[in-house]
Formats: sequence, structure tokens, C-alpha cells
Amino acid sequence: MRIAFIGGGNMATALISRLFASRHNVDRIQVADPGTGVRERLQKQWPVTCFKQTADALKGMDAIVLAVKPQVLPMVLEEIGSLVTSEQLVISIVAGIPTSQIAARLKSNPPIVRTMPNTPALIGLGITGIYARVNCSLAQREMTQNLMESAGEVIWLDKESLLDVVTAVSGSGPAYFYYLIESLRNAGTRLGLPVDVAAKLALYTAYGASTMAVQSDLDVTELRHRVTTKGGTTEAALEQLNAGHFEQLIDSAINAATKRGQELANKAERL
Repeated sequence: MRIAFIGGGNMATALISRLFASRHNVDRIQVADPGTGVRERLQKQWPVTCFKQTADALKGMDAIVLAVKPQVLPMVLEEIGSLVTSEQLVISIVAGIPTSQIAARLKSNPPIVRTMPNTPALIGLGITGIYARVNCSLAQREMTQNLMESAGEVIWLDKESLLDVVTAVSGSGPAYFYYLIESLRNAGTRLGLPVDVAAKLALYTAYGASTMAVQSDLDVTELRHRVTTKGGTTEAALEQLNAGHFEQLIDSAINAATKRGQELANKAERL
């Protein structure tokens, strides 16, 4: 694979690091980023070639990964619109921007894949939702899968609109779990535990429970039932969560994140 990354931020860095860590068959990686510090950091850490000008990074590449912020993408597409060839695969990891908007600004009608990874990709434990347009070949789909699997699990979607939901559930999802860990830590501290003790209890409980859920053949609902003894402490806590409409709050949060992703796409379309 010969891959060009447009943007050298956190997610691009995660994918680059995992590609080398997983020993994938990568012939060449080139990165375009306007930041001198970003380019120097990447070239110091990995055998990549960095460019200030985007056009210089695209030549001869099999795949082009769009790894910029949503508000920057229209300007990037304007810059590369006539440079991308019909044989080059375009992979977007930009939240909220549909492939139709990307295709409209690329003159050669190249194959486009839209993905939504999340930050645990930094340690190889990410999960990525993927949607491919109809003009993507099987080889190009496999290329995308190989790239994203270097950072964790992948899920293919038949409907692009579902990527907004993926963004809300797993793209933004790590923040929800961090918030829960914070809340458990703070509750323990308020009840008298030393801060470091409460923090470790909350952190390793989350780590153990999530690892057990991933490794178990049982559904998470059954795992929850097995921890919950009738009349016990867990049941008392869960009753309070239900009284506070915990599940409805999660629904509202996911709906809000999904809606915001759609708003980002609409905003970008007007740029």
C-alpha cells in the first residue's frame, strides 16, 4: 500500500503508528500538513515523508486519507479537486461529511470510502464503521479494511446515513465512558475514599467490566443480571439509575450527537 494522509493530527497519527506496529505491507506513507511541528514529529517517529503542500503528497499514491477537521475539508477538496485520479482510492475519516459532498468536489469521480474510527485506535483497540460507494472495487474495500483493522475492529454498513449513528455511539462514545469513570470516582471521593483510591477503583472496574464483556459469550444484559442480587447493593444502585431515567438520558445523548453530525454536514455543504 502507498498511502497519503492529508492532515497529521491525532487520528492520522494513530493509524500511521498502528500500520507500522502491526507490520502491514506498507510500501510508502506520505503526509501533508501545514504545521512544521507536526511534520517534524511524524518524521522523527516513523519512516514517513511529510510535505507542507498537499499536492506534493498525492503523486503516485494508491490511497488518499482525508484526516482533517470537518470545517477544513471543503478547502482541502477545493485544493485537490483536479489532482486526484480516478484510480486513487479516497478514504475519509472526517466526521459528518457525506461522500456525496466529497465526490462533488473531486473531478475524476474516484472511488470513495467513508469511515468513522474512534480514539482507542491509538492503542489498537478502536472500532470503525465503514461505508463504500458503489464504484469501489473489492481490492479497494480490502485496502480500506486492512488500513482500519490495523487500529482495531471494523464494521461495514450498507447505508451511509447510519454512519451518523456510528459517530454518536462509538466515535463520541469514549467520552461517555470517561464521564462515567469520572462520576464514579467523584462519588466515591464524596463518600470518604481518598481521591487516588476512588480513581483506581473506578478505572479498573471499567477496564475489567469492558474486557469481560468483550471476551464473554454472554450478552451484556445477562452479565448485568449476574451481578445484580435481589435486594442487594447493585439492585439499590440500579433502581436509582432507573428512577433518574438513565436509559432515556443515553437515548437523548445519542440523538443529540447524531443530529449534530448531520448539522456539521449541512454546514460544510454551505461552505
